[in-house]
This record gives sequence, C-alpha cells and structure tokens, in this order.
Amino acid sequence: MKKDRQWRIRLNYFRQRYGLIISLMIAILISIFLSVQLWQTPGHVSQKRQITNTQQEEAIGKNLGNVYSLSKLTFNGKSQNLSVLDYQTVSSKLISRVKGWHLKYKGDQKLSKNAYLQSLSKNNMIVMSFSDSVSGSVIKNVFGKDIKIANNVMIDHVRLPQGGTNVVLYNDAHHKIYHYQGTDVVQTIKKVKSSERAVSVDYRWIGEHVVTAPIGRIQLQTHSYLLDSDDTMSQLLKIFPDGGKRTVANDQEILTYTNGDNQRMTRNMTTGIINYDAYGINDHVDQVGQRQRQGYQWLVDLHQLTDDLYYFEETNNAKSLMYRLFVNGLPVFNQTDNGTVQVKQKPNQHEQIILSQYSLRVPLPTDNKSKVTLPTMDEEINKLMAAGVDKTDIQKILLGYRWRLNPENQIVTLEPTWYFEQDNVWRSVDSWLADKGGQ
Repeated sequence: MKKDRQWRIRLNYFRQRYGLIISLMIAILISIFLSVQLWQTPGHVSQKRQITNTQQEEAIGKNLGNVYSLSKLTFNGKSQNLSVLDYQTVSSKLISRVKGWHLKYKGDQKLSKNAYLQSLSKNNMIVMSFSDSVSGSVIKNVFGKDIKIANNVMIDHVRLPQGGTNVVLYNDAHHKIYHYQGTDVVQTIKKVKSSERAVSVDYRWIGEHVVTAPIGRIQLQTHSYLLDSDDTMSQLLKIFPDGGKRTVANDQEILTYTNGDNQRMTRNMTTGIINYDAYGINDHVDQVGQRQRQGYQWLVDLHQLTDDLYYFEETNNAKSLMYRLFVNGLPVFNQTDNGTVQVKQKPNQHEQIILSQYSLRVPLPTDNKSKVTLPTMDEEINKLMAAGVDKTDIQKILLGYRWRLNPENQIVTLEPTWYFEQDNVWRSVDSWLADKGGQ
C-alpha cells in the first residue's frame, strides 16, 4: 500500500511538472502533420494527387468524358448524310441512352480503305466522330466502364444503329472495326432525330483520317466575345507564393515564378502565353490511355476546365496533347495560341503545359447580317493544290473560327473559315494562299 501511494504521488508530480510540455509537443506534432497534408494537396500539382477522379469530376462538373467529347454527329440516310451543326444536345441524348446498354464484344475486323469507308457510311446509321483518336480508356468513360476494349486501342468514330442495338467502333489508322451487341436495352435510339441545323455531307479519306465533307457551300455565323484575361492568372498564381521575377528579352517582358525545385512558370506579358513546368513527376506514364487521362488531370490541377475547352488532337503517341476552345461545335484558332492548352511529356520526369492567360468571357449579341458563306471542302483543296500543295501532304482539313482581337475595345470576333494541317501545323487556307501569293 505504501509503495502504491508513493507511485501515485510521483505520477501526480510528473503530470504537474511535465504534462503541459508533453501536451504542447503533441499539439505541435499534429500541426506539422496537418501542414504537410495541406502542402500535398492538388494545389501543389507536382506532388501526390490525393483527390479521386470521381470527387474532382463532381466538384468541377465536367468529367473526362466531357473533355474528350465528340466533335461530329452524322445521320446516314438513303438519299443523303446529314451532319448536325449544333450536335451537343443530340449527342448527349444518344450517349446517355447507349451508356445504359450492356455492350457485348462480338469480334473485330481489319478492312481495306474502301470497305472501311462503306461500313462507316452505311444507311440508317448514326456516326459520332471525335476531333482526333481517343483511347479505349476514354471510350469506357464515355459509353460505360464495362465495355470490353483495351485501354490503348485508339478510336475515331462510333457507329450506332437507328434501328437495332449493334454498335461499331472504328480505328482510322489501321482500318479496323470492333463489333458490339447491345443487350439489357432500356431505351433505344430509334426516335432520336437529327437537328434542323444540318448540312449534307459525304465521307472521304483525307490523309490518314476519315472526314465528313460538306457537299454544298455552307453559311455560318460570326460571333463576338469580350476578352477574358484575369481568371486564368488568378487561379495559377495561387500555386506560386512569390511575386515573380521580371526580365526583358527581345522587347518582350517575361515574369518567372518558382515554387521550390519542382515547379516553374514563365508568363510572357507581351503575348499572354504561359509556360508551366513540373519536374520530378512520379506518375510519368507512356501508355496512350494513361497519357490522355493525365492530360485531363493537368486541366483539373491548373484550373483550366472551362465549358468551352475540349480535346482537339494528339501527336507522338499522345506525348503531346492539344485542348482547344470550341464555339458552336467548331474549334477556335489563333496565331498566338490563345484559347488553347498543350500538355507535353518531356524526358526525365518533366511535364510542360503551355497555355494562355487570354480566353473568351461574355458572348455579345449577333444578327443574321454577320453570316459568312464558305466554299466547299473540294474548292479549298483545289485552291491549295493549284498553289503547289500536294494533296497527300494535307493531314486534315476542317471548318473552324479565326480569332481576331480589337485591342481598343477588347472584343474578339470569331470568323468562320477553312483550316488545314500540313507538317503538324494548322493554317487557315485563305491566309496561307495570301502569304503564298505575296512571295
């Protein structure tokens, strides 16, 4: 009993003398632990990404399937094929219904170029096309995760039946098609109709891709927007605690920001172009499906997900990914890359993201007087060939909007015109012809 009493006295003495110190030490350790956890959140994008994809998608309201969305929707009829201009609403309805099907894999085929084209243009079918090839991983996200397809298979088109449930996926590069049978069908797509705003097209090969070419001339509206230059920088500057170091090179003012050894950002104050570099990336990946998912992740981490930004193209086995502003279903082009985000995989665990501080903010009213009548695709190709371009050198050709900025009122006018790709560089046909004529 005496020993127990002595032990209790010593314990009380120890608590009175050292209890406060121990409590403070525990509080400090907890504080340090929480600080480390906060430092490792997605704001520090080169560190561990601890928020799940599902949580991020719910938070931002635009998931991976939306970013890698379709850019063409064509209804194949007996007398003509109609390409829908305002396709987003109709394509969303189609996808939501097909996503509810169970797609059973039935096999694949490798076809000749002609047979591939005939299959794609079959009557009473609906063809959904992507801006550029997307991976099987993206297809699973768009049409349902239970679809049997390898994550790195590249897909350019999806063919749906207007009556029935046979779904076919198309790979342009290898003229390969993948057959699926829809089962457990709750809603068919038989009654989904084309929009009134549609143009007659035919399918053809341009370079290594199948495109839909308008048969006749087409009228498109010009659009005007207020320039937005604030939101992008306000989000990015949250990553960097310093105010930036100013330098001047070639009459251009450059601000350089750093955050430790792993993050660096340069901002060209003259052009508005921003280069963000992340080093020591632990999740450096080489497979196409992983690269396209990682490209989406960078858009999330750098706060670049906007309603109008979509996947545009990939090069070098998806080591370079381009995302571009789209307006009314057409991509926007600019000489200084305004309205784009490029994600590039560099050697030695280095990722580079090139973006612009300038974007489009508020659409301004338009009227029918601002419509433009455009030549057909054939007319534009013939002009290029007459000017010395070999048809086989044309990788792609499509309709897009040219970005023109009025610096006085900060209004951007979007003019519809034809663009073509040669040597992995996009140019407007009329500007290229004008430059060629001036030489």
